[in-house]
Amino acid sequence: MNTRALSVRSRGLAAAVSALAVLSLAACGSDGGGGDAAAGGKESAPASGPKVVEATNGKVTVPADVKRIVSISYATGALLDLGVQPVGTSTIDDNNPVELLPSQTEAAKKIEPIGSGIEINIEKVASLDPDLIIVEGATAFDWGVKKLEGIAPTLYFGIDTPVDLLNAQEKIATAVGRDAEFKKLKSDYEAKAAKIRTDYADRLNTVKWSIASSYGGGEFLVDTSTSWVGRVLADAGAKFSQASSDTKEHEVTYSTEKIDVLADADVILVPRTAATGEIPQDTKDLDKQPSWQNLKAVKAGKVLPVTYATTDRYGTSIDVLNQIETILKGL
Repeated sequence: MNTRALSVRSRGLAAAVSALAVLSLAACGSDGGGGDAAAGGKESAPASGPKVVEATNGKVTVPADVKRIVSISYATGALLDLGVQPVGTSTIDDNNPVELLPSQTEAAKKIEPIGSGIEINIEKVASLDPDLIIVEGATAFDWGVKKLEGIAPTLYFGIDTPVDLLNAQEKIATAVGRDAEFKKLKSDYEAKAAKIRTDYADRLNTVKWSIASSYGGGEFLVDTSTSWVGRVLADAGAKFSQASSDTKEHEVTYSTEKIDVLADADVILVPRTAATGEIPQDTKDLDKQPSWQNLKAVKAGKVLPVTYATTDRYGTSIDVLNQIETILKGL
């Protein structure tokens, strides 16, 4: 594992993890609703008995029929995917790279903020009287789990690699009694990926993909086949450029002097921020490098933006599949 990936994306993820840990809120399927479990008393999960859920902080007994959930970092998106709206969440504002689907923005505004990133206001959390707290965040950061456990049962899912996010979402679904909703999300995702593999098999067999970005400082990043978007591409049957074929790391950092590692890529995907629709400036600045201009994908006009470049769950992953299909139609 490249700890720089969940700790270097700390420069993007620090606007996301250290500021919000890439909080992304998505809808079931493609662009679904904002959740039917309202804050402060409305039902958030079907009635059931207490359940024990295995998390990073051990086996946690989750109360029956939880109604008031505080979610931190990635957990908020995982819950909204399942139709559960928490009573409190990490800050959601225009200064954080939140990746909201359009239909989620209004629902997100109704969730009470309890701090930004790892700076959690413990008193604020306690004032919301939660019966469950869920933290889903990079293990490189201290989320104050012990303090949270003093308020209510707390599930902490430590994230080291992108696939950990999917595994955590499944456990979150079990904790809040939304297994059926999770199974549908997963099934929809798998069906969409299978359809793309079949419908675009000829193009998928001849096109090599890569994913690149930059946070400046004379460096750029290449996401691999086990990265956020790389995982989705792999499920859709894509082939990868040599630099993105690595399966040991999900993100590799290079000096901008090594841009030619992308020479064999036919398509290079670059991140587009969901909130603004813009490619981050540091990534745009790769265009100023002469070696970038010499890349095959650049000359062919196949450097293409993708929203939800740090897709963390099935809701946003379905949207990424839709974007990949649109790109394939144009190849």
